[in-house]
Amino acid sequence: WFKILILVALLVLFFSSAIGFIIMWFTNVYNNSILEKLILAPNTTAAEWWVTPPVYPLLKVHVFNYTNTREFLRGEDSKLRVEDLGPFVYKETAQKIDVRHNGDGTIAYREHRHIEYQPDKSHGNPFDEVMVPNVVLLTADYKAQDLHPVKQFMYGTYKTGIGASGFMRTSVDSFLWGYDDQLLSNIKSFLPSDVSSRFGMLMSRNGTGAENFTIYSGESSLEHLAVIKQMDGSTRLNQWHTDECDLVGGTDGSQFPPHLMDRSSVLQVFIKSLCRKFPLLYDSEVTALDGIPAWRYKIPPSVFQHPSVHKNNECFCPQDPKTCSPSGVFNITGCSMGAPIFASFPHFYTGDRVLIEAIDGIEPVQEKHETYADIHPRLAFPIGGASRFQINIRVQPGMDKFKQELYLPVIWLEVVPGDISDELRAMIYHSTYSANAIQMSLKIGSLAIFALSFVLVIAKCFYGRRKPNKT
Repeated sequence: WFKILILVALLVLFFSSAIGFIIMWFTNVYNNSILEKLILAPNTTAAEWWVTPPVYPLLKVHVFNYTNTREFLRGEDSKLRVEDLGPFVYKETAQKIDVRHNGDGTIAYREHRHIEYQPDKSHGNPFDEVMVPNVVLLTADYKAQDLHPVKQFMYGTYKTGIGASGFMRTSVDSFLWGYDDQLLSNIKSFLPSDVSSRFGMLMSRNGTGAENFTIYSGESSLEHLAVIKQMDGSTRLNQWHTDECDLVGGTDGSQFPPHLMDRSSVLQVFIKSLCRKFPLLYDSEVTALDGIPAWRYKIPPSVFQHPSVHKNNECFCPQDPKTCSPSGVFNITGCSMGAPIFASFPHFYTGDRVLIEAIDGIEPVQEKHETYADIHPRLAFPIGGASRFQINIRVQPGMDKFKQELYLPVIWLEVVPGDISDELRAMIYHSTYSANAIQMSLKIGSLAIFALSFVLVIAKCFYGRRKPNKT
């Protein structure tokens, strides 16, 4: 009986070690046990950090100062000339408000942001004056084209009377964060718009957002973690021509579904101010955040290309593809309250040469102007990177004194990681090095025990069958 008990014990050890060996070497059970901590369930650390992120991104704003507007409008200079001023740096503190766990694996919320100027990180004074496109007047000119002739005449008379120009001198701070625009206040009765008389390029970024989002919490499936389900109760943007372009989806960029971290998958980021999803493609392995291994993803140049170059962009054209804007700019008039606003990469990086050569001072450089994200390969959230986009306004003949179509750069933004809490830093470190060390120890240990138990079982069986020789 003693020998039988030993054999049974060895068989139990063998099969147990075999199961452990299979689990550690051929399944994702270990990784999934770590990733479950990312689920945004109520009263969890993940949910608390999601509501009040322990990260404080830096918003770097560059303003294009126009230096020869008078000469250009008089016809003395053939090109406008700009200088890139900044960056003017602000710390962003974000918080989710009106949070509601719906009980079906989704969470509804709104977002509140607080902006704080960082003088020690900035280059220039936010109260310096700059010459910039008069976005309000140019938008009014654009909208006035659709007015009744009588209203067009009244608007033109008023504009001439006050001597309004397509360019204006103002402080950087006012231009970005808001000022009371007398022109906007006075022409509201002539224009089909209910906008406020206060205007600022980034005014809506500081404060509580108007949009209501619903995302998947990951409780039902980690494969949809943080993916946006609805915006303002709808799964569609009602901006574009096909489901692929018009459907809400992707994440806000702060977290991705972990199962997509396999290099061949495309990550999707939804940027509400640009009314679309942007793809992120794997590029290379890098290190970020004090040496933590990460995977670098980039937005491909094709996102702003003309449909004749990249056919998938055809659905983003508001009209016939033949009238699409040139490669390098993206029409967001439909989500800019009707203003002729176009997005691009900074300095028209990857854009058509006609954009770059139309204005002096435009100098695209890949290292300064591309967008990328360095994402933790296990946790699937960014630990480094830079999001960079430029806002432009299109002018056409008949708008103010312009005689040709131009895309005037206004500002460009760069969002980069700032400070993060010690708790989050420690979690990232342990999820990388400690978790990897434990995983490797368990894999080697399970392999060693499996091999040893296999040898012992074979030896026991072989030894048990041998009979002692009789002399």
